[in-house]
Amino acid sequence: MIRPPHHFMNLRCKTPKAKSMSTSCAQRDCIFPMHILGGGSIGFLFGSKLKTCGDVTMLLRRHNKPRLKETPSDGSFTATKYFAPVQVRRTSDREIITTTTTCDIKAEIIGDAHDPIESLLVCTKANDAIPALSSIWDRLDRKTTAKVIILSNGALAIRDSIQKHFNDHQNVQIITATTTHGAYTEQISDTGNKSGYCVVHAGDGLTYCTNNKFIDACQKVGWKGGALSDFEMNMMLWKKLAANCVINPLTAIHGVKNGQLLRLDDNIDGTITNILEELSSIAILEMEPFIQAEEDLEVQARLQRSIREHFSVKFLKDFVTTVMTDTSDNISSMLQDVNANRTTEVRFLNGYVANLGEEKYSIDCKNNKGMCNKVEDLKY
Repeated sequence: MIRPPHHFMNLRCKTPKAKSMSTSCAQRDCIFPMHILGGGSIGFLFGSKLKTCGDVTMLLRRHNKPRLKETPSDGSFTATKYFAPVQVRRTSDREIITTTTTCDIKAEIIGDAHDPIESLLVCTKANDAIPALSSIWDRLDRKTTAKVIILSNGALAIRDSIQKHFNDHQNVQIITATTTHGAYTEQISDTGNKSGYCVVHAGDGLTYCTNNKFIDACQKVGWKGGALSDFEMNMMLWKKLAANCVINPLTAIHGVKNGQLLRLDDNIDGTITNILEELSSIAILEMEPFIQAEEDLEVQARLQRSIREHFSVKFLKDFVTTVMTDTSDNISSMLQDVNANRTTEVRFLNGYVANLGEEKYSIDCKNNKGMCNKVEDLKY
């Protein structure tokens, strides 16, 4: 799990090149109405929860249409409203289903609707994010400075990909977020009903975001977390990336659960160290703009010490080991993808580190590059 960043919450720093929010946007609730992009477990989990305190619509691909309920729009013969029936099951500590709730979430088939989107929560797989965003990018409301909140794995890579792929990305607000809520999809319990979706909420977690309104909404529905500064969020996302760059590819390559990595042969320790040494170098360089944004030399020195401490190989290794222990019985998403013959997110994790190193800093991150090649060479 990603723990609250209390160890650097007392550090105050400026955000480099921050884009100010318009007064009209700041004075009203900009999160709702919200559209959610991504019809997986996290997308439906957040949709089912947030709809209790605001207007939420799922954006789904056309192949989902048979699973939706169809209701004619009031007084209209030309438009159709869809609703996604969702079962949300909660599990106990022993993974026993304890409660099941059902709800209908408003849904749209991508390409059928054209009304402006004010707030978008991205919950797709990392490798699906840019194609999915391309399909609705023209709908983002520039008048209200539409918000795009990236909740997907590989948020740093997705953020940078948006800036490269969309020439007018300055006209929308790109926001990063992260969550430790555990969820996965299952067959719907009613075997005679082929419509709908079932999500198992396998564990309560924490949700962090740089947008206060999004966190307010999460807290209104009883979820814990907090609003972070850009500095704090980047620190957290780089630590999360460190865990993902180690646990995901190595569990996929060795075909083991997260905790079993702790009991593999001694060679695994050297591999982990090599991955984290490269990531540490890139993370420290990427945090440099936050230091340079400060005019006070004492604050600069404090930030630099904090960044170097928390991105040291020893600190990152301890953090990754803790994540392995806390999630010891989990099957990583990358191993699940390999077993299901799906494209993995490795290019948005280890590949992101390798590309940044090569293209931006002329650093050869051969170990992270090697992880990409080994995962993609796996025989499914």
